Amino acid sequence: MIYWSNENGEGSFQSKFFQDDEHKHKLSIYINDDRLKECAEKCVESFNNLTDNMIDEVCTQLWENVKDEFTLPKINDVREILNYCWFEALYVDMINDEEEIAYAVEGEGDWGTEVGFVIRDNKVIYAGINYLDYIKNI
Repeated sequence: MIYWSNENGEGSFQSKFFQDDEHKHKLSIYINDDRLKECAEKCVESFNNLTDNMIDEVCTQLWENVKDEFTLPKINDVREILNYCWFEALYVDMINDEEEIAYAVEGEGDWGTEVGFVIRDNKVIYAGINYLDYIKNI
């Protein structure tokens, strides 16, 4: 469930898995048109139901795309990358309710650079530093 904070398409929701910079599960959500609130609900539903394989894919791509930016201790499991980064916002990347579910999730890492990932049609499109290059409608 999204808690809309104003008329400008900004709200917040509880994440079931990913944490923010305060180690809480509250993330912001943004839409560029109030008519996209139903799309936003679908995106949050998708985000909160990412499969283990999709979460592992996000973590694997994050690791591959940031390992040259930051020296990390040895990682034994790809999900350990989440000890060094966090996520703060979900951006709905849809123009209407009939489109495939698409969104970008933005965060930051201990290495000081923004990171994010893009999900489209229940597939991980990209995770890493250049996630903005994979957004279509924001």
